[in-house]
Amino acid sequence: METGTVWRWKPRNGTGVIKLDDTDSTLVWFHLSDARGDLDIATIAEGLPVDVDVEPIPQGECTCRAKSVYRRE
Repeated sequence: METGTVWRWKPRNGTGVIKLDDTDSTLVWFHLSDARGDLDIATIAEGLPVDVDVEPIPQGECTCRAKSVYRRE
């Protein structure tokens, strides 16, 4: 599991981008359906710290995509 921050969030599309904490350039694409726990369209926001399980599948400008996203405790 990686740690990161929601960098972009588009509630209209239910999509966003997470910037991983351990690198300067790794961006992870995610969809609302990847949100777990208490995350939903109302609680996801830019700047939110998250834990994310990633898979190495490029998505647009992102180098990988999320399998699941959790609010960081």
